Amino acid sequence: MSSTRRLRGPGGLILVAAFAVSAAAFGCKKDQAGGEGGAPGGSPVDQIKVPDIQYSSAQADIDKGKELFTAKGCNACHKLGGGKLVGPDLKGVTARRDKQWIAKMIMKPDVMIKEDPVAKELFKTHLTPMPSQGVAEAELPLIMSYLKANE
Repeated sequence: MSSTRRLRGPGGLILVAAFAVSAAAFGCKKDQAGGEGGAPGGSPVDQIKVPDIQYSSAQADIDKGKELFTAKGCNACHKLGGGKLVGPDLKGVTARRDKQWIAKMIMKPDVMIKEDPVAKELFKTHLTPMPSQGVAEAELPLIMSYLKANE
């Protein structure tokens, strides 16, 4: 008698069903499956690594942040007060959003627009994706300090 014959009938069906349920329930843990987002280590947004941002109140840092805001082209789409230009008005953004969220949005806007619920909603509202401007990690706290100074 072949092994396929042994699985026929109600007993075989129950055995196959029990195996399928066990495999589905215990086959892989959440962290092995890549967390909520399906990628190893969590969602794609969780995988964006940004430095721990400390806002600076030093005028020289704020001035440098303003220079970078202009040099990187941020001002082509964003205002700091006065309403929407192309993208959202950034006046008060540091009060509305977490530092890490802002940093991730600046560093990896493409990933954020695809994966982050808040960024997705902003994209639906403004209809223009934020391009990556090549902001270096060392420039990030300066730009963010400029935003913070203009709440």
